[in-house]
Amino acid sequence: MAGNLLNRLFGRSSPPPEVESALAALDQLARQRPTLAGPAAVLRDVLPALFEESGRDSIPSLTPDEAAAKLTAGVPLLRDESLVPESKSLHRRWQRVCAAVRQHQGGDGASALEQAVRQGKLGPLDLVRDVLAGNADALHARVDALGLDAGLAGTVLRFSLFPVLAKVNTSLAPLREGTRWERGFCPTCGSWPLLGEFRGLEQVRFLRCGLCAAEWGFPRLCCPFCGTEDHDVLGYLHVEGEESRQRAATCDACRGYVKMVTTLSPLGAADLLVQDVATMHLDLIAAEKGYGPPAAE
Repeated sequence: MAGNLLNRLFGRSSPPPEVESALAALDQLARQRPTLAGPAAVLRDVLPALFEESGRDSIPSLTPDEAAAKLTAGVPLLRDESLVPESKSLHRRWQRVCAAVRQHQGGDGASALEQAVRQGKLGPLDLVRDVLAGNADALHARVDALGLDAGLAGTVLRFSLFPVLAKVNTSLAPLREGTRWERGFCPTCGSWPLLGEFRGLEQVRFLRCGLCAAEWGFPRLCCPFCGTEDHDVLGYLHVEGEESRQRAATCDACRGYVKMVTTLSPLGAADLLVQDVATMHLDLIAAEKGYGPPAAE
């Protein structure tokens, strides 16, 4: 019912098959794990809007030599590049995400964020520039100065910006071919991984970005955040019986963790977001054990 209401308010066409499949997975998740029904409902309401066609975003252009120089130096491709999302579409997605959070999770935080943007007090484009510059402190300062919820603002921005950066990542992916990337943060936008995959029969480890859906290979016995390879401080957290499908890779050196799921093939962009919700219990378990996400790169 709530999803239908938001669709009438914001409009939407029939979603592509990838999104239809992801919506079905969210419905199943809500039935199997009622504690995740709220987050699943939020994503279900916003997911179609994230995959609407939009070709008016200003995407940066990099030459192969420029890209290779950046990657070799450990610099994400979008760092110091000009990327300007189409403002009207970005604001519409921001409003939709805020509406979904307000509908399913309550509280005043989402309403306050929506009003701040409507009134011109908070500019999503400014937040985009902070994110791509790797300046999380500036983003938090903008939001904190208005008395808003910085954590919620980051989540709303991530969803609102996701379709733009996913498209940018696809266009830039060929520039990464032939150049090794050994860092724990995203080679496209510089964000830390949302989760990782143990992929295929050989269970090769890939990390996945939750801001642009990029993927990159990473050693199994290495912490993405501090780089330690000391097996004495690396471990896993999991629910009994789920360790072969879902677990959190932990590091006692920096107290960071990254959720890992087992897949046969790369997760599509929509499924990546679904898996983040499906593994939220691992976030809670990790937090109870004193592990947490690192600051933005």
